[in-house]
Amino acid sequence: MPIAGRLAQPFGVIEIYMKVPDNKFDDISEQDLGLTQDQIRELKRRIKDLENLVRYVIYSEIIPNGRWRLFLNISDDTWCDDINTATLFKRQHIAKAVVEKYSEERRKDISIAKITTKNDRRKVLKYLR
Repeated sequence: MPIAGRLAQPFGVIEIYMKVPDNKFDDISEQDLGLTQDQIRELKRRIKDLENLVRYVIYSEIIPNGRWRLFLNISDDTWCDDINTATLFKRQHIAKAVVEKYSEERRKDISIAKITTKNDRRKVLKYLR
């Protein structure tokens, strides 16, 4: 049943007055948002950064030559052989800092892998040493 500007749906409420913008992010201009050129440039840079699918994970080789790798899940402080459970890092230098901190107290054979996500599947692009 319609309720004053709302439409009742099985999974919640859809607001009718909420409108998706017609412009793409590439079409952002100063007149549309009332922003300066520097602000628009920074906004475009951040959007491009968000759309970048490259991430970094921390791994450890149990058997040399990549025969068996374990990936780190920081929230549980566990190692797992499934890359989908690994903690993702947006920046490589942050992942390196975590590796250095982890190496102080625990393991010495920890490295970083550069990965991407396609169709909700993580794929290793390169194992960094």
